[in-house]
Amino acid sequence: MTAISTPTVSSQAALPFADLEQVYEQLAVTLDSVPEAQHTLLLAQLALALAHRIPDIGQVMEAINEAREGIQMDEEGS
Repeated sequence: MTAISTPTVSSQAALPFADLEQVYEQLAVTLDSVPEAQHTLLLAQLALALAHRIPDIGQVMEAINEAREGIQMDEEGS
Protein backbone atom coordinates (compact mmCIF):
# COMPACT_ATOMS: atom_id res chain seq x y z
CA MET A 1 0.00 0.00 0.00
CA THR A 2 1.28 3.47 -0.87
CA ALA A 3 1.58 6.34 1.53
CA ILE A 4 -0.17 9.47 0.33
CA SER A 5 2.07 12.31 -0.78
CA THR A 6 2.62 15.39 1.35
CA PRO A 7 -0.76 17.00 1.98
CA THR A 8 -1.59 20.43 0.70
CA VAL A 9 -2.25 23.31 3.08
CA SER A 10 -5.61 22.86 4.72
CA SER A 11 -7.79 24.81 7.10
CA GLN A 12 -8.23 21.64 9.18
CA ALA A 13 -5.60 20.17 11.46
CA ALA A 14 -3.92 17.03 10.14
CA LEU A 15 -3.63 13.77 12.05
CA PRO A 16 -0.31 13.31 13.83
CA PHE A 17 2.05 10.83 12.15
CA ALA A 18 1.55 8.27 14.95
CA ASP A 19 -2.19 8.33 14.29
CA LEU A 20 -1.59 7.89 10.55
CA GLU A 21 0.49 4.81 11.33
CA GLN A 22 -2.41 3.44 13.40
CA VAL A 23 -4.82 4.12 10.51
CA TYR A 24 -2.44 2.40 8.07
CA GLU A 25 -2.19 -0.64 10.33
CA GLN A 26 -5.97 -0.90 10.78
CA LEU A 27 -6.50 -0.55 7.03
CA ALA A 28 -3.93 -3.29 6.34
CA VAL A 29 -5.56 -5.62 8.87
CA THR A 30 -9.00 -4.88 7.43
CA LEU A 31 -7.85 -5.52 3.86
CA ASP A 32 -6.27 -8.78 4.96
CA SER A 33 -9.60 -9.84 6.50
CA VAL A 34 -11.60 -9.59 3.25
CA PRO A 35 -11.13 -11.43 -0.05
CA GLU A 36 -8.76 -9.64 -2.44
CA ALA A 37 -11.59 -9.35 -4.97
CA GLN A 38 -13.39 -7.08 -2.45
CA HIS A 39 -10.46 -4.70 -1.79
CA THR A 40 -11.53 -2.16 -4.40
CA LEU A 41 -15.09 -2.09 -3.08
CA LEU A 42 -13.94 -1.75 0.53
CA LEU A 43 -11.58 1.11 -0.37
CA ALA A 44 -14.29 2.88 -2.38
CA GLN A 45 -16.74 2.56 0.51
CA LEU A 46 -14.09 3.85 2.93
CA ALA A 47 -13.35 6.82 0.68
CA LEU A 48 -17.04 7.71 0.48
CA ALA A 49 -17.51 7.31 4.24
CA LEU A 50 -14.57 9.63 4.92
CA ALA A 51 -15.65 12.12 2.24
CA HIS A 52 -19.08 12.25 3.88
CA ARG A 53 -17.37 13.50 7.06
CA ILE A 54 -15.47 16.31 5.31
CA PRO A 55 -17.62 19.39 4.77
CA ASP A 56 -15.39 20.80 2.00
CA ILE A 57 -15.60 19.28 -1.50
CA GLY A 58 -12.29 20.92 -2.42
CA GLN A 59 -10.47 18.97 0.29
CA VAL A 60 -12.08 15.74 -0.86
CA MET A 61 -11.00 16.38 -4.46
CA GLU A 62 -7.47 17.26 -3.31
CA ALA A 63 -7.27 13.98 -1.39
CA ILE A 64 -8.35 12.02 -4.48
CA ASN A 65 -5.67 13.78 -6.53
CA GLU A 66 -3.03 13.13 -3.83
CA ALA A 67 -3.88 9.43 -3.88
CA ARG A 68 -3.61 9.32 -7.68
CA GLU A 69 -0.27 11.16 -7.58
CA GLY A 70 1.01 8.66 -5.01
CA ILE A 71 0.16 5.78 -7.34
CA GLN A 72 1.83 7.53 -10.28
CA MET A 73 4.99 8.11 -8.19
CA ASP A 74 5.05 4.39 -7.32
CA GLU A 75 4.69 3.40 -10.97
CA GLU A 76 7.50 5.72 -11.98
CA GLY A 77 9.74 4.50 -9.16
CA SER A 78 9.17 0.80 -9.90
